[in-house]
Amino acid sequence: MARAKPVPFGTNVGYSDWSVRRTIQEAENVARWNPWLAHEWMEEAHNRLDIYSAPFHDQYNRAVHRINAYWRSITSNYYYSQKEFWSKGKFSLPPKMLEPLYDE
Repeated sequence: MARAKPVPFGTNVGYSDWSVRRTIQEAENVARWNPWLAHEWMEEAHNRLDIYSAPFHDQYNRAVHRINAYWRSITSNYYYSQKEFWSKGKFSLPPKMLEPLYDE
């Protein structure tokens, strides 16, 4: 009986949509060097939250607090340049913190 060759591991790579949890984690990671991309990804996670994903609401809020705390903490570093960090393309925009879903 003829058999098909097995597909080597890792070659079946394609596009996959991130889960809400993964989007929040990646937004928290990218917030270190690109705040506007973090805003976009957190907005995307916010739009995908619903009543059935209630545990993610707490995770979203904790991530917002950690990101905002990081952005406030880097202002005291000598290498921090607000104009450079908060620039979007060629334009420098004022800092904008993330808004939590609800106050704790």
